[in-house]
Amino acid sequence: MPVNVWAFAAITVPLVATPGASTAVVLRNSIAGGVRSGVATAIGANTGSICYGLLTAFGVAAALEHWPTVWLALRVGGTGYLAWLGLRSLSRALTYQQPDTTARAIAPPAPLARSAREGFITNALNPSLATFYLLVIPQFVPPGVPFAPSALMLTAIHVTLAITWHLSWAAAGGTLAVTLARTRPRRILEAISGVALLALALKLAL
Repeated sequence: MPVNVWAFAAITVPLVATPGASTAVVLRNSIAGGVRSGVATAIGANTGSICYGLLTAFGVAAALEHWPTVWLALRVGGTGYLAWLGLRSLSRALTYQQPDTTARAIAPPAPLARSAREGFITNALNPSLATFYLLVIPQFVPPGVPFAPSALMLTAIHVTLAITWHLSWAAAGGTLAVTLARTRPRRILEAISGVALLALALKLAL
């Protein structure tokens, strides 16, 4: 019996389209640093997904069943990281000032490595993503079907859907970056982002 790709896609599409931690970070970084920053964040986030796909494909999913403390570590780490990002956004909401036009024109490009790192850490410490890869994906590989190639194929489907979604948000955020660079809109957006990230952190904690 082959892998049911359509059933997997039917479950994956709404999960990808539901706003989560990675989407929030991609949007925030694209608004702060433009499309390039959002794209770097999206690449970092989906690199985290690929890492989980590789772990699943090569048997770590079964091993983790014997060490439940790994899930606790993911939950604590993910909660703390999202809370830190949320508090940083709230701090910017209170202190942000519109940059001088001349200074902005000669400013160096946004640090893409930092954006990619933030995206990667967000997904790597996301227990919901870990659960999806390590517990849900194996359920779509029927007995008797080579597990590793099947898990890698399902990973490719998920990553393709997710990065398409993230890149759409990066483009949207980058397009609005100039408008939202003004003090009042940017402070409002940072406040909304901060509250959203703290809410996601609380959701993970509970």
